[in-house]
Formats: sequence, C-alpha cells, structure tokens
Amino acid sequence: MESSSNLLDYLKSKTQVDADAYTELLKPQHADLLKKTAALANEIKGHYHTVNFEELAMELSMLSLALSIAPKITGAILVMVNPLYCYSTPKIIDNGQRLYRLCKFLEPGFDLSRLIIKVPSTWEGLQACRKLKSFNVKTLATTLYSMEQAILAAEAGCIYISPFLNELKATFDSAYHDPTPIFDIIVNAQRYYEHHSYPTRVKACAAVTTEQILQLAGVHAFTAPADQLRELASMEESAVKVAQRSRFRDELAIGHTNENANETANGATNGATNGAVDGTTNGDAHRDSNRTTNGNTNEMMEKLSFIDDESKFRLAFSRADEGKAQLKTAQALNLFCEFQIKAEALMRDNDMTKIG
Repeated sequence: MESSSNLLDYLKSKTQVDADAYTELLKPQHADLLKKTAALANEIKGHYHTVNFEELAMELSMLSLALSIAPKITGAILVMVNPLYCYSTPKIIDNGQRLYRLCKFLEPGFDLSRLIIKVPSTWEGLQACRKLKSFNVKTLATTLYSMEQAILAAEAGCIYISPFLNELKATFDSAYHDPTPIFDIIVNAQRYYEHHSYPTRVKACAAVTTEQILQLAGVHAFTAPADQLRELASMEESAVKVAQRSRFRDELAIGHTNENANETANGATNGATNGAVDGTTNGDAHRDSNRTTNGNTNEMMEKLSFIDDESKFRLAFSRADEGKAQLKTAQALNLFCEFQIKAEALMRDNDMTKIG
C-alpha cells in the first residue's frame, strides 16, 4: 500500500517554493511602512537626481518590505525595476544599480549577493541585464512567455527566469481562463539550460490552481501565493501518483531510480538525490529534449543565439506561439505598469510635505 505525503512537503522536496510579496505594498497593514519610507525619500532625494520622489519612495518601500522578510528565509530577496522603463535599457540599468545602493543604505550589513533584481523580458530589459551583470548586479528575467526570451535571458547572464504559466490577468481575475498555459516552455527552458550547461535557473510562477503547481514539481523553483501554499499544506496524496502528474516526470523518475541505487549500494541516500531536490537532471533526462524552441516539432534542441542580433530576436519573438507570447508579455507589463502607477499615487498620498 502506497503511503500518503503532504503535498507541500512533497513539492518542497522536488522544487524550491517561494512566496510572492510583490503586490503586498498595496495592502492596508503596510500603511506605517509607506509613511516611513515616504519620509525617508524626502530626506535623501537630493542624492538621487535621476528619479522623482514617488519612484524613490516606492523603491525604498519595496526594499524595506523585502528586507523585513529576509531574516525568515535562507535564499534571495527579489525587487522589481520600474516596469514603466521596460523599453529603456539605460533607465533599467540605472534603476538596478540604484536598488543595490538603496539596499546597502537601508541595511549596511545585508549581503548584497542575496538581492536579485527582476527585469522585464523585453529586448531592452535583457540587454540591461547583460550590462548589470558586468556591475555584479544579479537579475531575474520576468514576464517571460517564450523560449526566445528564455534563450536571450541565459545569454544575458540572468540568474533566474520567471516564466508565467498563465497570462498574468488570469491570476487576478478568477472569471478569466488562459486557454494556452505554457507548460512546454517551462519544461523546455529548463532542459535547454541543462543541455547547454547554462547556469540560469527556472523559477516558474502564475499558476492559478494547486494542480498546475503539482504538474510542475521538479522545476528549479516556483513562486506561489500564500493561499495556494496553505491549500497544498492541507492536502495529502501518494508521492508516486503526484510524480506521475508532473511534466518533469522523467526527471523525477531518474532521481528516484538513482536514489534507490545508492541506497542499495551504500545503505543511504547521497549526492545522487541532489538532482531531484533542485529539479535538475542527469544526461539521460534529455532523451525527450528533441524539440524546437516552441516545443512543437521533433527537431533537436539546437543551441541558438540572439544576444547580438536584435532583428533576429524581435522576428522570432513576434512569431512565438503564433504571436501569443508577445501579446501575453505586453499584457503582463501593462498590468505591472498599472500597479506601479497606483503605488506611486499611494506614495504621494503619504508625502507629509504636501499635506496641509
């Protein structure tokens, strides 16, 4: 008889699971934080001439919130650049460097190697990531919906990519359903990186159900909202059955086989299980990697390059998933821009120098 496993514990054993705090700032419980950072922004704005009060206050708020979470986790904290700059390489570079400086100002003892800057997966954004890497600023490519973006992000030196399983709209509007979630892109990106020895890791997000999350057990990392994590924590099921549902079932099976082999040989699990914990695989797992960048044919997963060819990237990206990838990216960026505008308005409301 198969034993049952807690689904959240099982998922954590196969995939790094993170909580999403990006939209936390608009919640009422952070009112005092907003007032404090608005006051601080007024104090230091004379030292930051390329940014207005509202944006500076917003950056201080995001960093303060992230730093308050940092002691509770062992991994990185992530802060997003202003999405309104998604088509400006120079502004994103300036924004990324400023976030590092502000982080050091807020908490001088904080290890900056734990700070990762989230950057939109536009041509301009990923070229900014390329430059930021030369400044030792770590980046994550967000709003990603295609293999073309994934390949360019790896070439640009991003630490992570964050492919959105569903359209971002679907995570905010329960009545909206994305008919084409990008499971194949997430699986193929991870296999592509491993096949071509890129260090970039896949941090998937924007699942709308726990079932979708479980189908991605084995991905390097996953960001999920608190309610989905609580739901998973309350559920139990056979680990074997859950593994069979995963889109990474081959990798999970290989990790299980290696683990059993080591138990037989050594009487204990050892390094062979590391692949299963991080969602990585060994060379045998690439037997199903014979797909093109959109995962629709049986061509081999050849190594492609876009980093020095803007026209090639833009043409390929415009055709990805029959144009849906470009549309989904634009829609996600529009939603993030709306959030940025609302947050900056909230910062203006907390500017005590303008009240009365």
